[in-house]
Amino acid sequence: MNLRFEKFTGAGNDFIIIEDQNFEPEPSLIKKLCDRHFGIGADGILLIEKSNIADFKVRYFNSDGTGDALCVNGARCAVMFANQKGLCDKKCSFEFINKIFRAVIVDKTNVKLFLDYSPIIHLNKKIEFLDRELVTHFVDVGSKHLIVFWDQFASIFSSILKENDFEDFDINYFGKLLRNHPEFLPDGVNVNFIKHIEDNSIRVRTYERGVEAETLACGSGSIASSIVFYLMNSIQPPIKVITTSQKNFEIDFQEMNNSFNSISLLGHAEKVFEGVIEL
Repeated sequence: MNLRFEKFTGAGNDFIIIEDQNFEPEPSLIKKLCDRHFGIGADGILLIEKSNIADFKVRYFNSDGTGDALCVNGARCAVMFANQKGLCDKKCSFEFINKIFRAVIVDKTNVKLFLDYSPIIHLNKKIEFLDRELVTHFVDVGSKHLIVFWDQFASIFSSILKENDFEDFDINYFGKLLRNHPEFLPDGVNVNFIKHIEDNSIRVRTYERGVEAETLACGSGSIASSIVFYLMNSIQPPIKVITTSQKNFEIDFQEMNNSFNSISLLGHAEKVFEGVIEL
């Protein structure tokens, strides 16, 4: 069987996109396709399907074969793909994780995605971590995220940090431990370390569940981080998120009566290449 695919990137978070109604991938096949040495290589796979209530439907699988969580960068790449295939106009709606999302293509390489629901937020969640008490913040935006402020983290763990610098510390080591922390089992969480840069700009590094490593950008993690940063520092949106890829995001939202609405993420989404792989 030959499978046609296209490869897209959302600020360095990369995806294999497949539009095939008869394709139902097994976890072992997903892992093989996403393998960067023996497959196509990607952080995950997006399936584009028909919808009776929106322009199209998106299903997402992480590179380890798991799924059923929101991927904002993947969703924006799916929107760009669908528009190029004539499945939707520049303004569109689509199904994802049993919700309806809206999006607009701003230009050739930028898509704005809207979340029309308020996330679940738990601030100041204290956990025991490496024999110390760490204050964290939990946000569920359709995928579960843990937010850790770098300055506090570096102060508490300065004695065991090999690199006491935000850009160089081993996020894969600490992120993996937090991702699998007993407090968040059985599902685990994505882990975001954030640092205030200036004014309304923050730097975010994310260890992604399902990829099991740091990715170059995380859309849902950037939204979660921006909301927590706003709540803890009273910094007004829009908030600029500086990603590891340097393809930065603009996060906007409104708060009313302890609820958030008009949440949006504007950022990069672009086709990289297309091909056919023999299965």
